[in-house]
Amino acid sequence: MHGQYLEEEKTGKENVEEEKKSEEETIPIAITYGYSRDHRADLKQWMLGLATSHDGDIPMFMRPLDGNSCDKESLSAIVTDVMTQLRQTLPTQEQEPLAVFDSGGYSQANMTRYNEAKIKWISRVPETSKEAKAAAQEETGDWHPLSDRSGQYKAYIMDLPQGKERWVIVRTKVGEQAARLQMERKVEKAKDQWEKKLWHLSKQEFACRDDAEAA
Repeated sequence: MHGQYLEEEKTGKENVEEEKKSEEETIPIAITYGYSRDHRADLKQWMLGLATSHDGDIPMFMRPLDGNSCDKESLSAIVTDVMTQLRQTLPTQEQEPLAVFDSGGYSQANMTRYNEAKIKWISRVPETSKEAKAAAQEETGDWHPLSDRSGQYKAYIMDLPQGKERWVIVRTKVGEQAARLQMERKVEKAKDQWEKKLWHLSKQEFACRDDAEAA
């Protein structure tokens, strides 16, 4: 996009009238620079939070957002509003909506928001988080086979600042094989590096044995 919204300067009388307006007065979005998925960092942008039906992609919810909005924050607010609306409009006999998202939507703030709104959710947990690393390295807990025998899983109840969560750690045969191949490549690379260092060391001359051992 080109251009931007500019707020006009108001006189004293206009400011008084402005204060009398409803708090729900529409606030213009900021057309500004942000992360461009089209790789057009030279252009300003605005964003649109959009929810559609799964069966026909019919728009159910739309909200314009600032051009530099944070996905993790804006999406959690939209999910909360959409789920709240669905809960109010769906027949009582229908199954309660369930929010499912990837690790990009998982954070302490977002989970706290969902829990306070009593929204049921399922998410992946970022593997880089401190808690996830500790849980993955935990030796306790029984592994159970997956129904298709492709791997194993074990479950934990995690007591976190946002509340208790049930975590399921899964390891598959395919995943283990991929991790093993990756580790073997790292070993080969490290081995080549040390062999080169050893070769350069073997070509050096030293004044005495102590100097050679120190090197």
